[in-house]
Amino acid sequence: MARLFIIADIHGLYSVWQKLLGRLQPDDTLAVAGDLFGNRYPCPHNPDYQPELIRQEYQALKNQKYFVYGNCDIPEFFPGQKYQLSFIFANKKVLLCHGDDTIPAGDHDIIISGHTHCAGAREQNGRLYINPGSPGRARDGWAGYALYADGQARLEKL
Repeated sequence: MARLFIIADIHGLYSVWQKLLGRLQPDDTLAVAGDLFGNRYPCPHNPDYQPELIRQEYQALKNQKYFVYGNCDIPEFFPGQKYQLSFIFANKKVLLCHGDDTIPAGDHDIIISGHTHCAGAREQNGRLYINPGSPGRARDGWAGYALYADGQARLEKL
């Protein structure tokens, strides 16, 4: 079964990244809705803040993966990426963005965003909107990620 493993707002927290990698299966497609590194506002005194290690491990992943910048990611740290990205997953057109700007739904079936640090999955006007929340800095008490498989989205606690 193909799964879309959706994360956002890790903000360079290495222990959180490691926990997520422990749940990522070899056949999963990874979608990162921004703020993976969080290096616009670094936390050099926090030993868990390790954006360089996260970048190295992300680049080494064999999984199919998609990444967009968040408002706390510095493009020079991870050049060549985009702020919005469209791709096809399980015959659905997906828009991946961080969500700090207006989200242009267009003809997309699934819209994935982060930024709010609040998890949610809802259908509206024939589209599925997914926000995985933040596994390390949740604002709603839901520290986790999201999965999309078999036409259904579900939120998973970390």
